[in-house]
Amino acid sequence: MTDAPIPERRPVYGARLEDIDLDLVRRHIRTAIEKRGYDGPVEPIEYLQRYHCLHRDGDQFTPTVVGVLAFTSEPDRWLDTAGIDVAQFSGPDTHSTTLLFSKQVRGPIVDMITRAVDLLWARSEHRYRLEGAERIEDHAYNMTVIRELTVNSLCHRSWDLAGSMARIEMHPACVRWVTPGGLPPGVTVENLRVAQVSRNPALAQILHHAGQVEKFGMGVDTVLDILSTWGCDPPSYRDDGNFFTFQVWGKPLGEQPGPSKALELTPRQERILEEIGRRRGASSGEIAEGIGEARRNVQRDLQVLLRANLVQVDGPTARSRYRLARK
Repeated sequence: MTDAPIPERRPVYGARLEDIDLDLVRRHIRTAIEKRGYDGPVEPIEYLQRYHCLHRDGDQFTPTVVGVLAFTSEPDRWLDTAGIDVAQFSGPDTHSTTLLFSKQVRGPIVDMITRAVDLLWARSEHRYRLEGAERIEDHAYNMTVIRELTVNSLCHRSWDLAGSMARIEMHPACVRWVTPGGLPPGVTVENLRVAQVSRNPALAQILHHAGQVEKFGMGVDTVLDILSTWGCDPPSYRDDGNFFTFQVWGKPLGEQPGPSKALELTPRQERILEEIGRRRGASSGEIAEGIGEARRNVQRDLQVLLRANLVQVDGPTARSRYRLARK
C-alpha cells in the first residue's frame, strides 16, 4: 500500500500533455541555469517528470497540479483555485461600499506573481519630491516584502480547498495576504519564524528555479527583518485552520525635510510615475489603462509632471510617449 500523493502532484484529469507550453518550459530551464546554476535534466519532458509536473501511466502523461500551475497558459481552465484576487479598499474593512479597485490575476504562476507584485507596487503609496536636481523617493512598502508574501501566498497554500482563491487586500494603512488552507502541518503562529515546512515542495522548487524563491524557508525571516529595519509596526498574523492572514502595516510617509518648493504629488500622479517606470515609456492611453483612471485625468496630471521635469515626452502629439526624466 502506497501513501496518497501530495495534492500538488496529483494528475489533473482533463488536462493533456499537449496543454503544457514546452517553449515556456525551455525558457524556465534557461532561467534556472542562468540564475541558479541548475545542472539537472534540460530536455523538457525529462525536467517535467523530474520535478513532478507530469504523472505517467504507462505510455500516457497527464499534467499534475504543479505542472498545470507552472506551465500551462490558462491554469484556471482546470483548477478553479489557480489565481490571486487583488482588491483595494478606501477604509479598514472589506466592505463592498469601500471597494476602490479589484483585479483577478490569472496565468502561469511565475507570470501571475510578477503581475500581482507590479499591481501592488503601482497602487501602494509612494512619495517623490525634488531637492534641487535630485528626485528623492520614499515608499510605504518594501518591494521585497511585497514579493515574498505574494510568493508565500501561492507557494504554501492548500490546493484542496475548492473554490478558495488566494487574496490580497489593500487598505489605507495596511496590506493583507490571505492564504487558503491555513498554515502547513507543524507550523504555528508561534514558531512561524523558525519552522521550515513546505506544503508544496515541488512548486517551491519550480519557483526557486524561476528566481522567485531565494532561500528555502527564509521568506518570513526576510520579511520580518526588513520591516524591523524600516521601522514599521510589527506585522500581525492569524491562522483559523482554513485561512492564514499575514498583515503588514505601511510605513507612514509624513512630511519630509527639504526645500519649501518641493513638489508634493497626488496618489494618482505617483501611480502615473510608477506605470511609466514599469513600462519604460508609454502613451497617455496606456498609462490610463494601466492604472485604471480616465484618460483626461491622466493627461492633465502628465502636464503637471512635465512642468516639474519629472517626465519627458517624445514624438508628435498624436503619438506622444512619456518617459521618466533623466536625473
